[in-house]
Amino acid sequence: MASAKTTRRMTTRCSCSYSGSFLRGGRRLLGRSGEGRERMGVRSRALDQSICLSVAQEELAFAVAVAAETFLSARKKKELTGEDTNFFQPAVIVGVIAVSSGLVYTRNDLLGRVGLLFNSIAAFAVIGSYSKRFLEAPESSNEENEFPGPKGTPAFGIFMSLMAFLASTQALTRV
Repeated sequence: MASAKTTRRMTTRCSCSYSGSFLRGGRRLLGRSGEGRERMGVRSRALDQSICLSVAQEELAFAVAVAAETFLSARKKKELTGEDTNFFQPAVIVGVIAVSSGLVYTRNDLLGRVGLLFNSIAAFAVIGSYSKRFLEAPESSNEENEFPGPKGTPAFGIFMSLMAFLASTQALTRV
C-alpha cells in the first residue's frame, strides 16, 4: 500500500526567458511556444497591444466623427427644411462602435475579436447610409458657391467609413 505520507510538489515560476513556463519538481511543464497550455486546459492569450491600441483609437475617432457629422447635418437640415432628424440609427451605430472599441481595448482574445467584428459590421452599415445619402443628393448647380457641395460630405463619409472598415477587418485577420 501507499504510504500515508503524501509528497507535495512545489510549483515555482521559471526565471528563464520562457514566458509562462513553470517548473514542477525540476521538470518544465511548458515549452518555448507554450504548447503545454493546451494540454493543461489553460488559455490566456492576449492580442497584440499595438494593434489593439491603434484600431480602437481609430474606431473611437470614427465614432466621434460620425456623431459630429450627424449632429451638424441634422442642424443644417432643420434650418433649411424645418424637419427633425431621427437620431436612433446613428446613436445605435455610434454606441456599437464605442462599445466594440472598448472590447478591443481589453486585449482579450475572444472579446477583442468580437469587438473587431462588430466594428467591421458597423463601419459597413455606415458605408451604406453614406452611399444612400450620396446617391440621393441633388446635383450642384454652378450658381451655388457652397463648399463642399451636396455630394461632398457623403463622399467624405464613404471614404472615412471605408478606412474604418478596412482597419478593423485587417486587424481581424492579423490576430
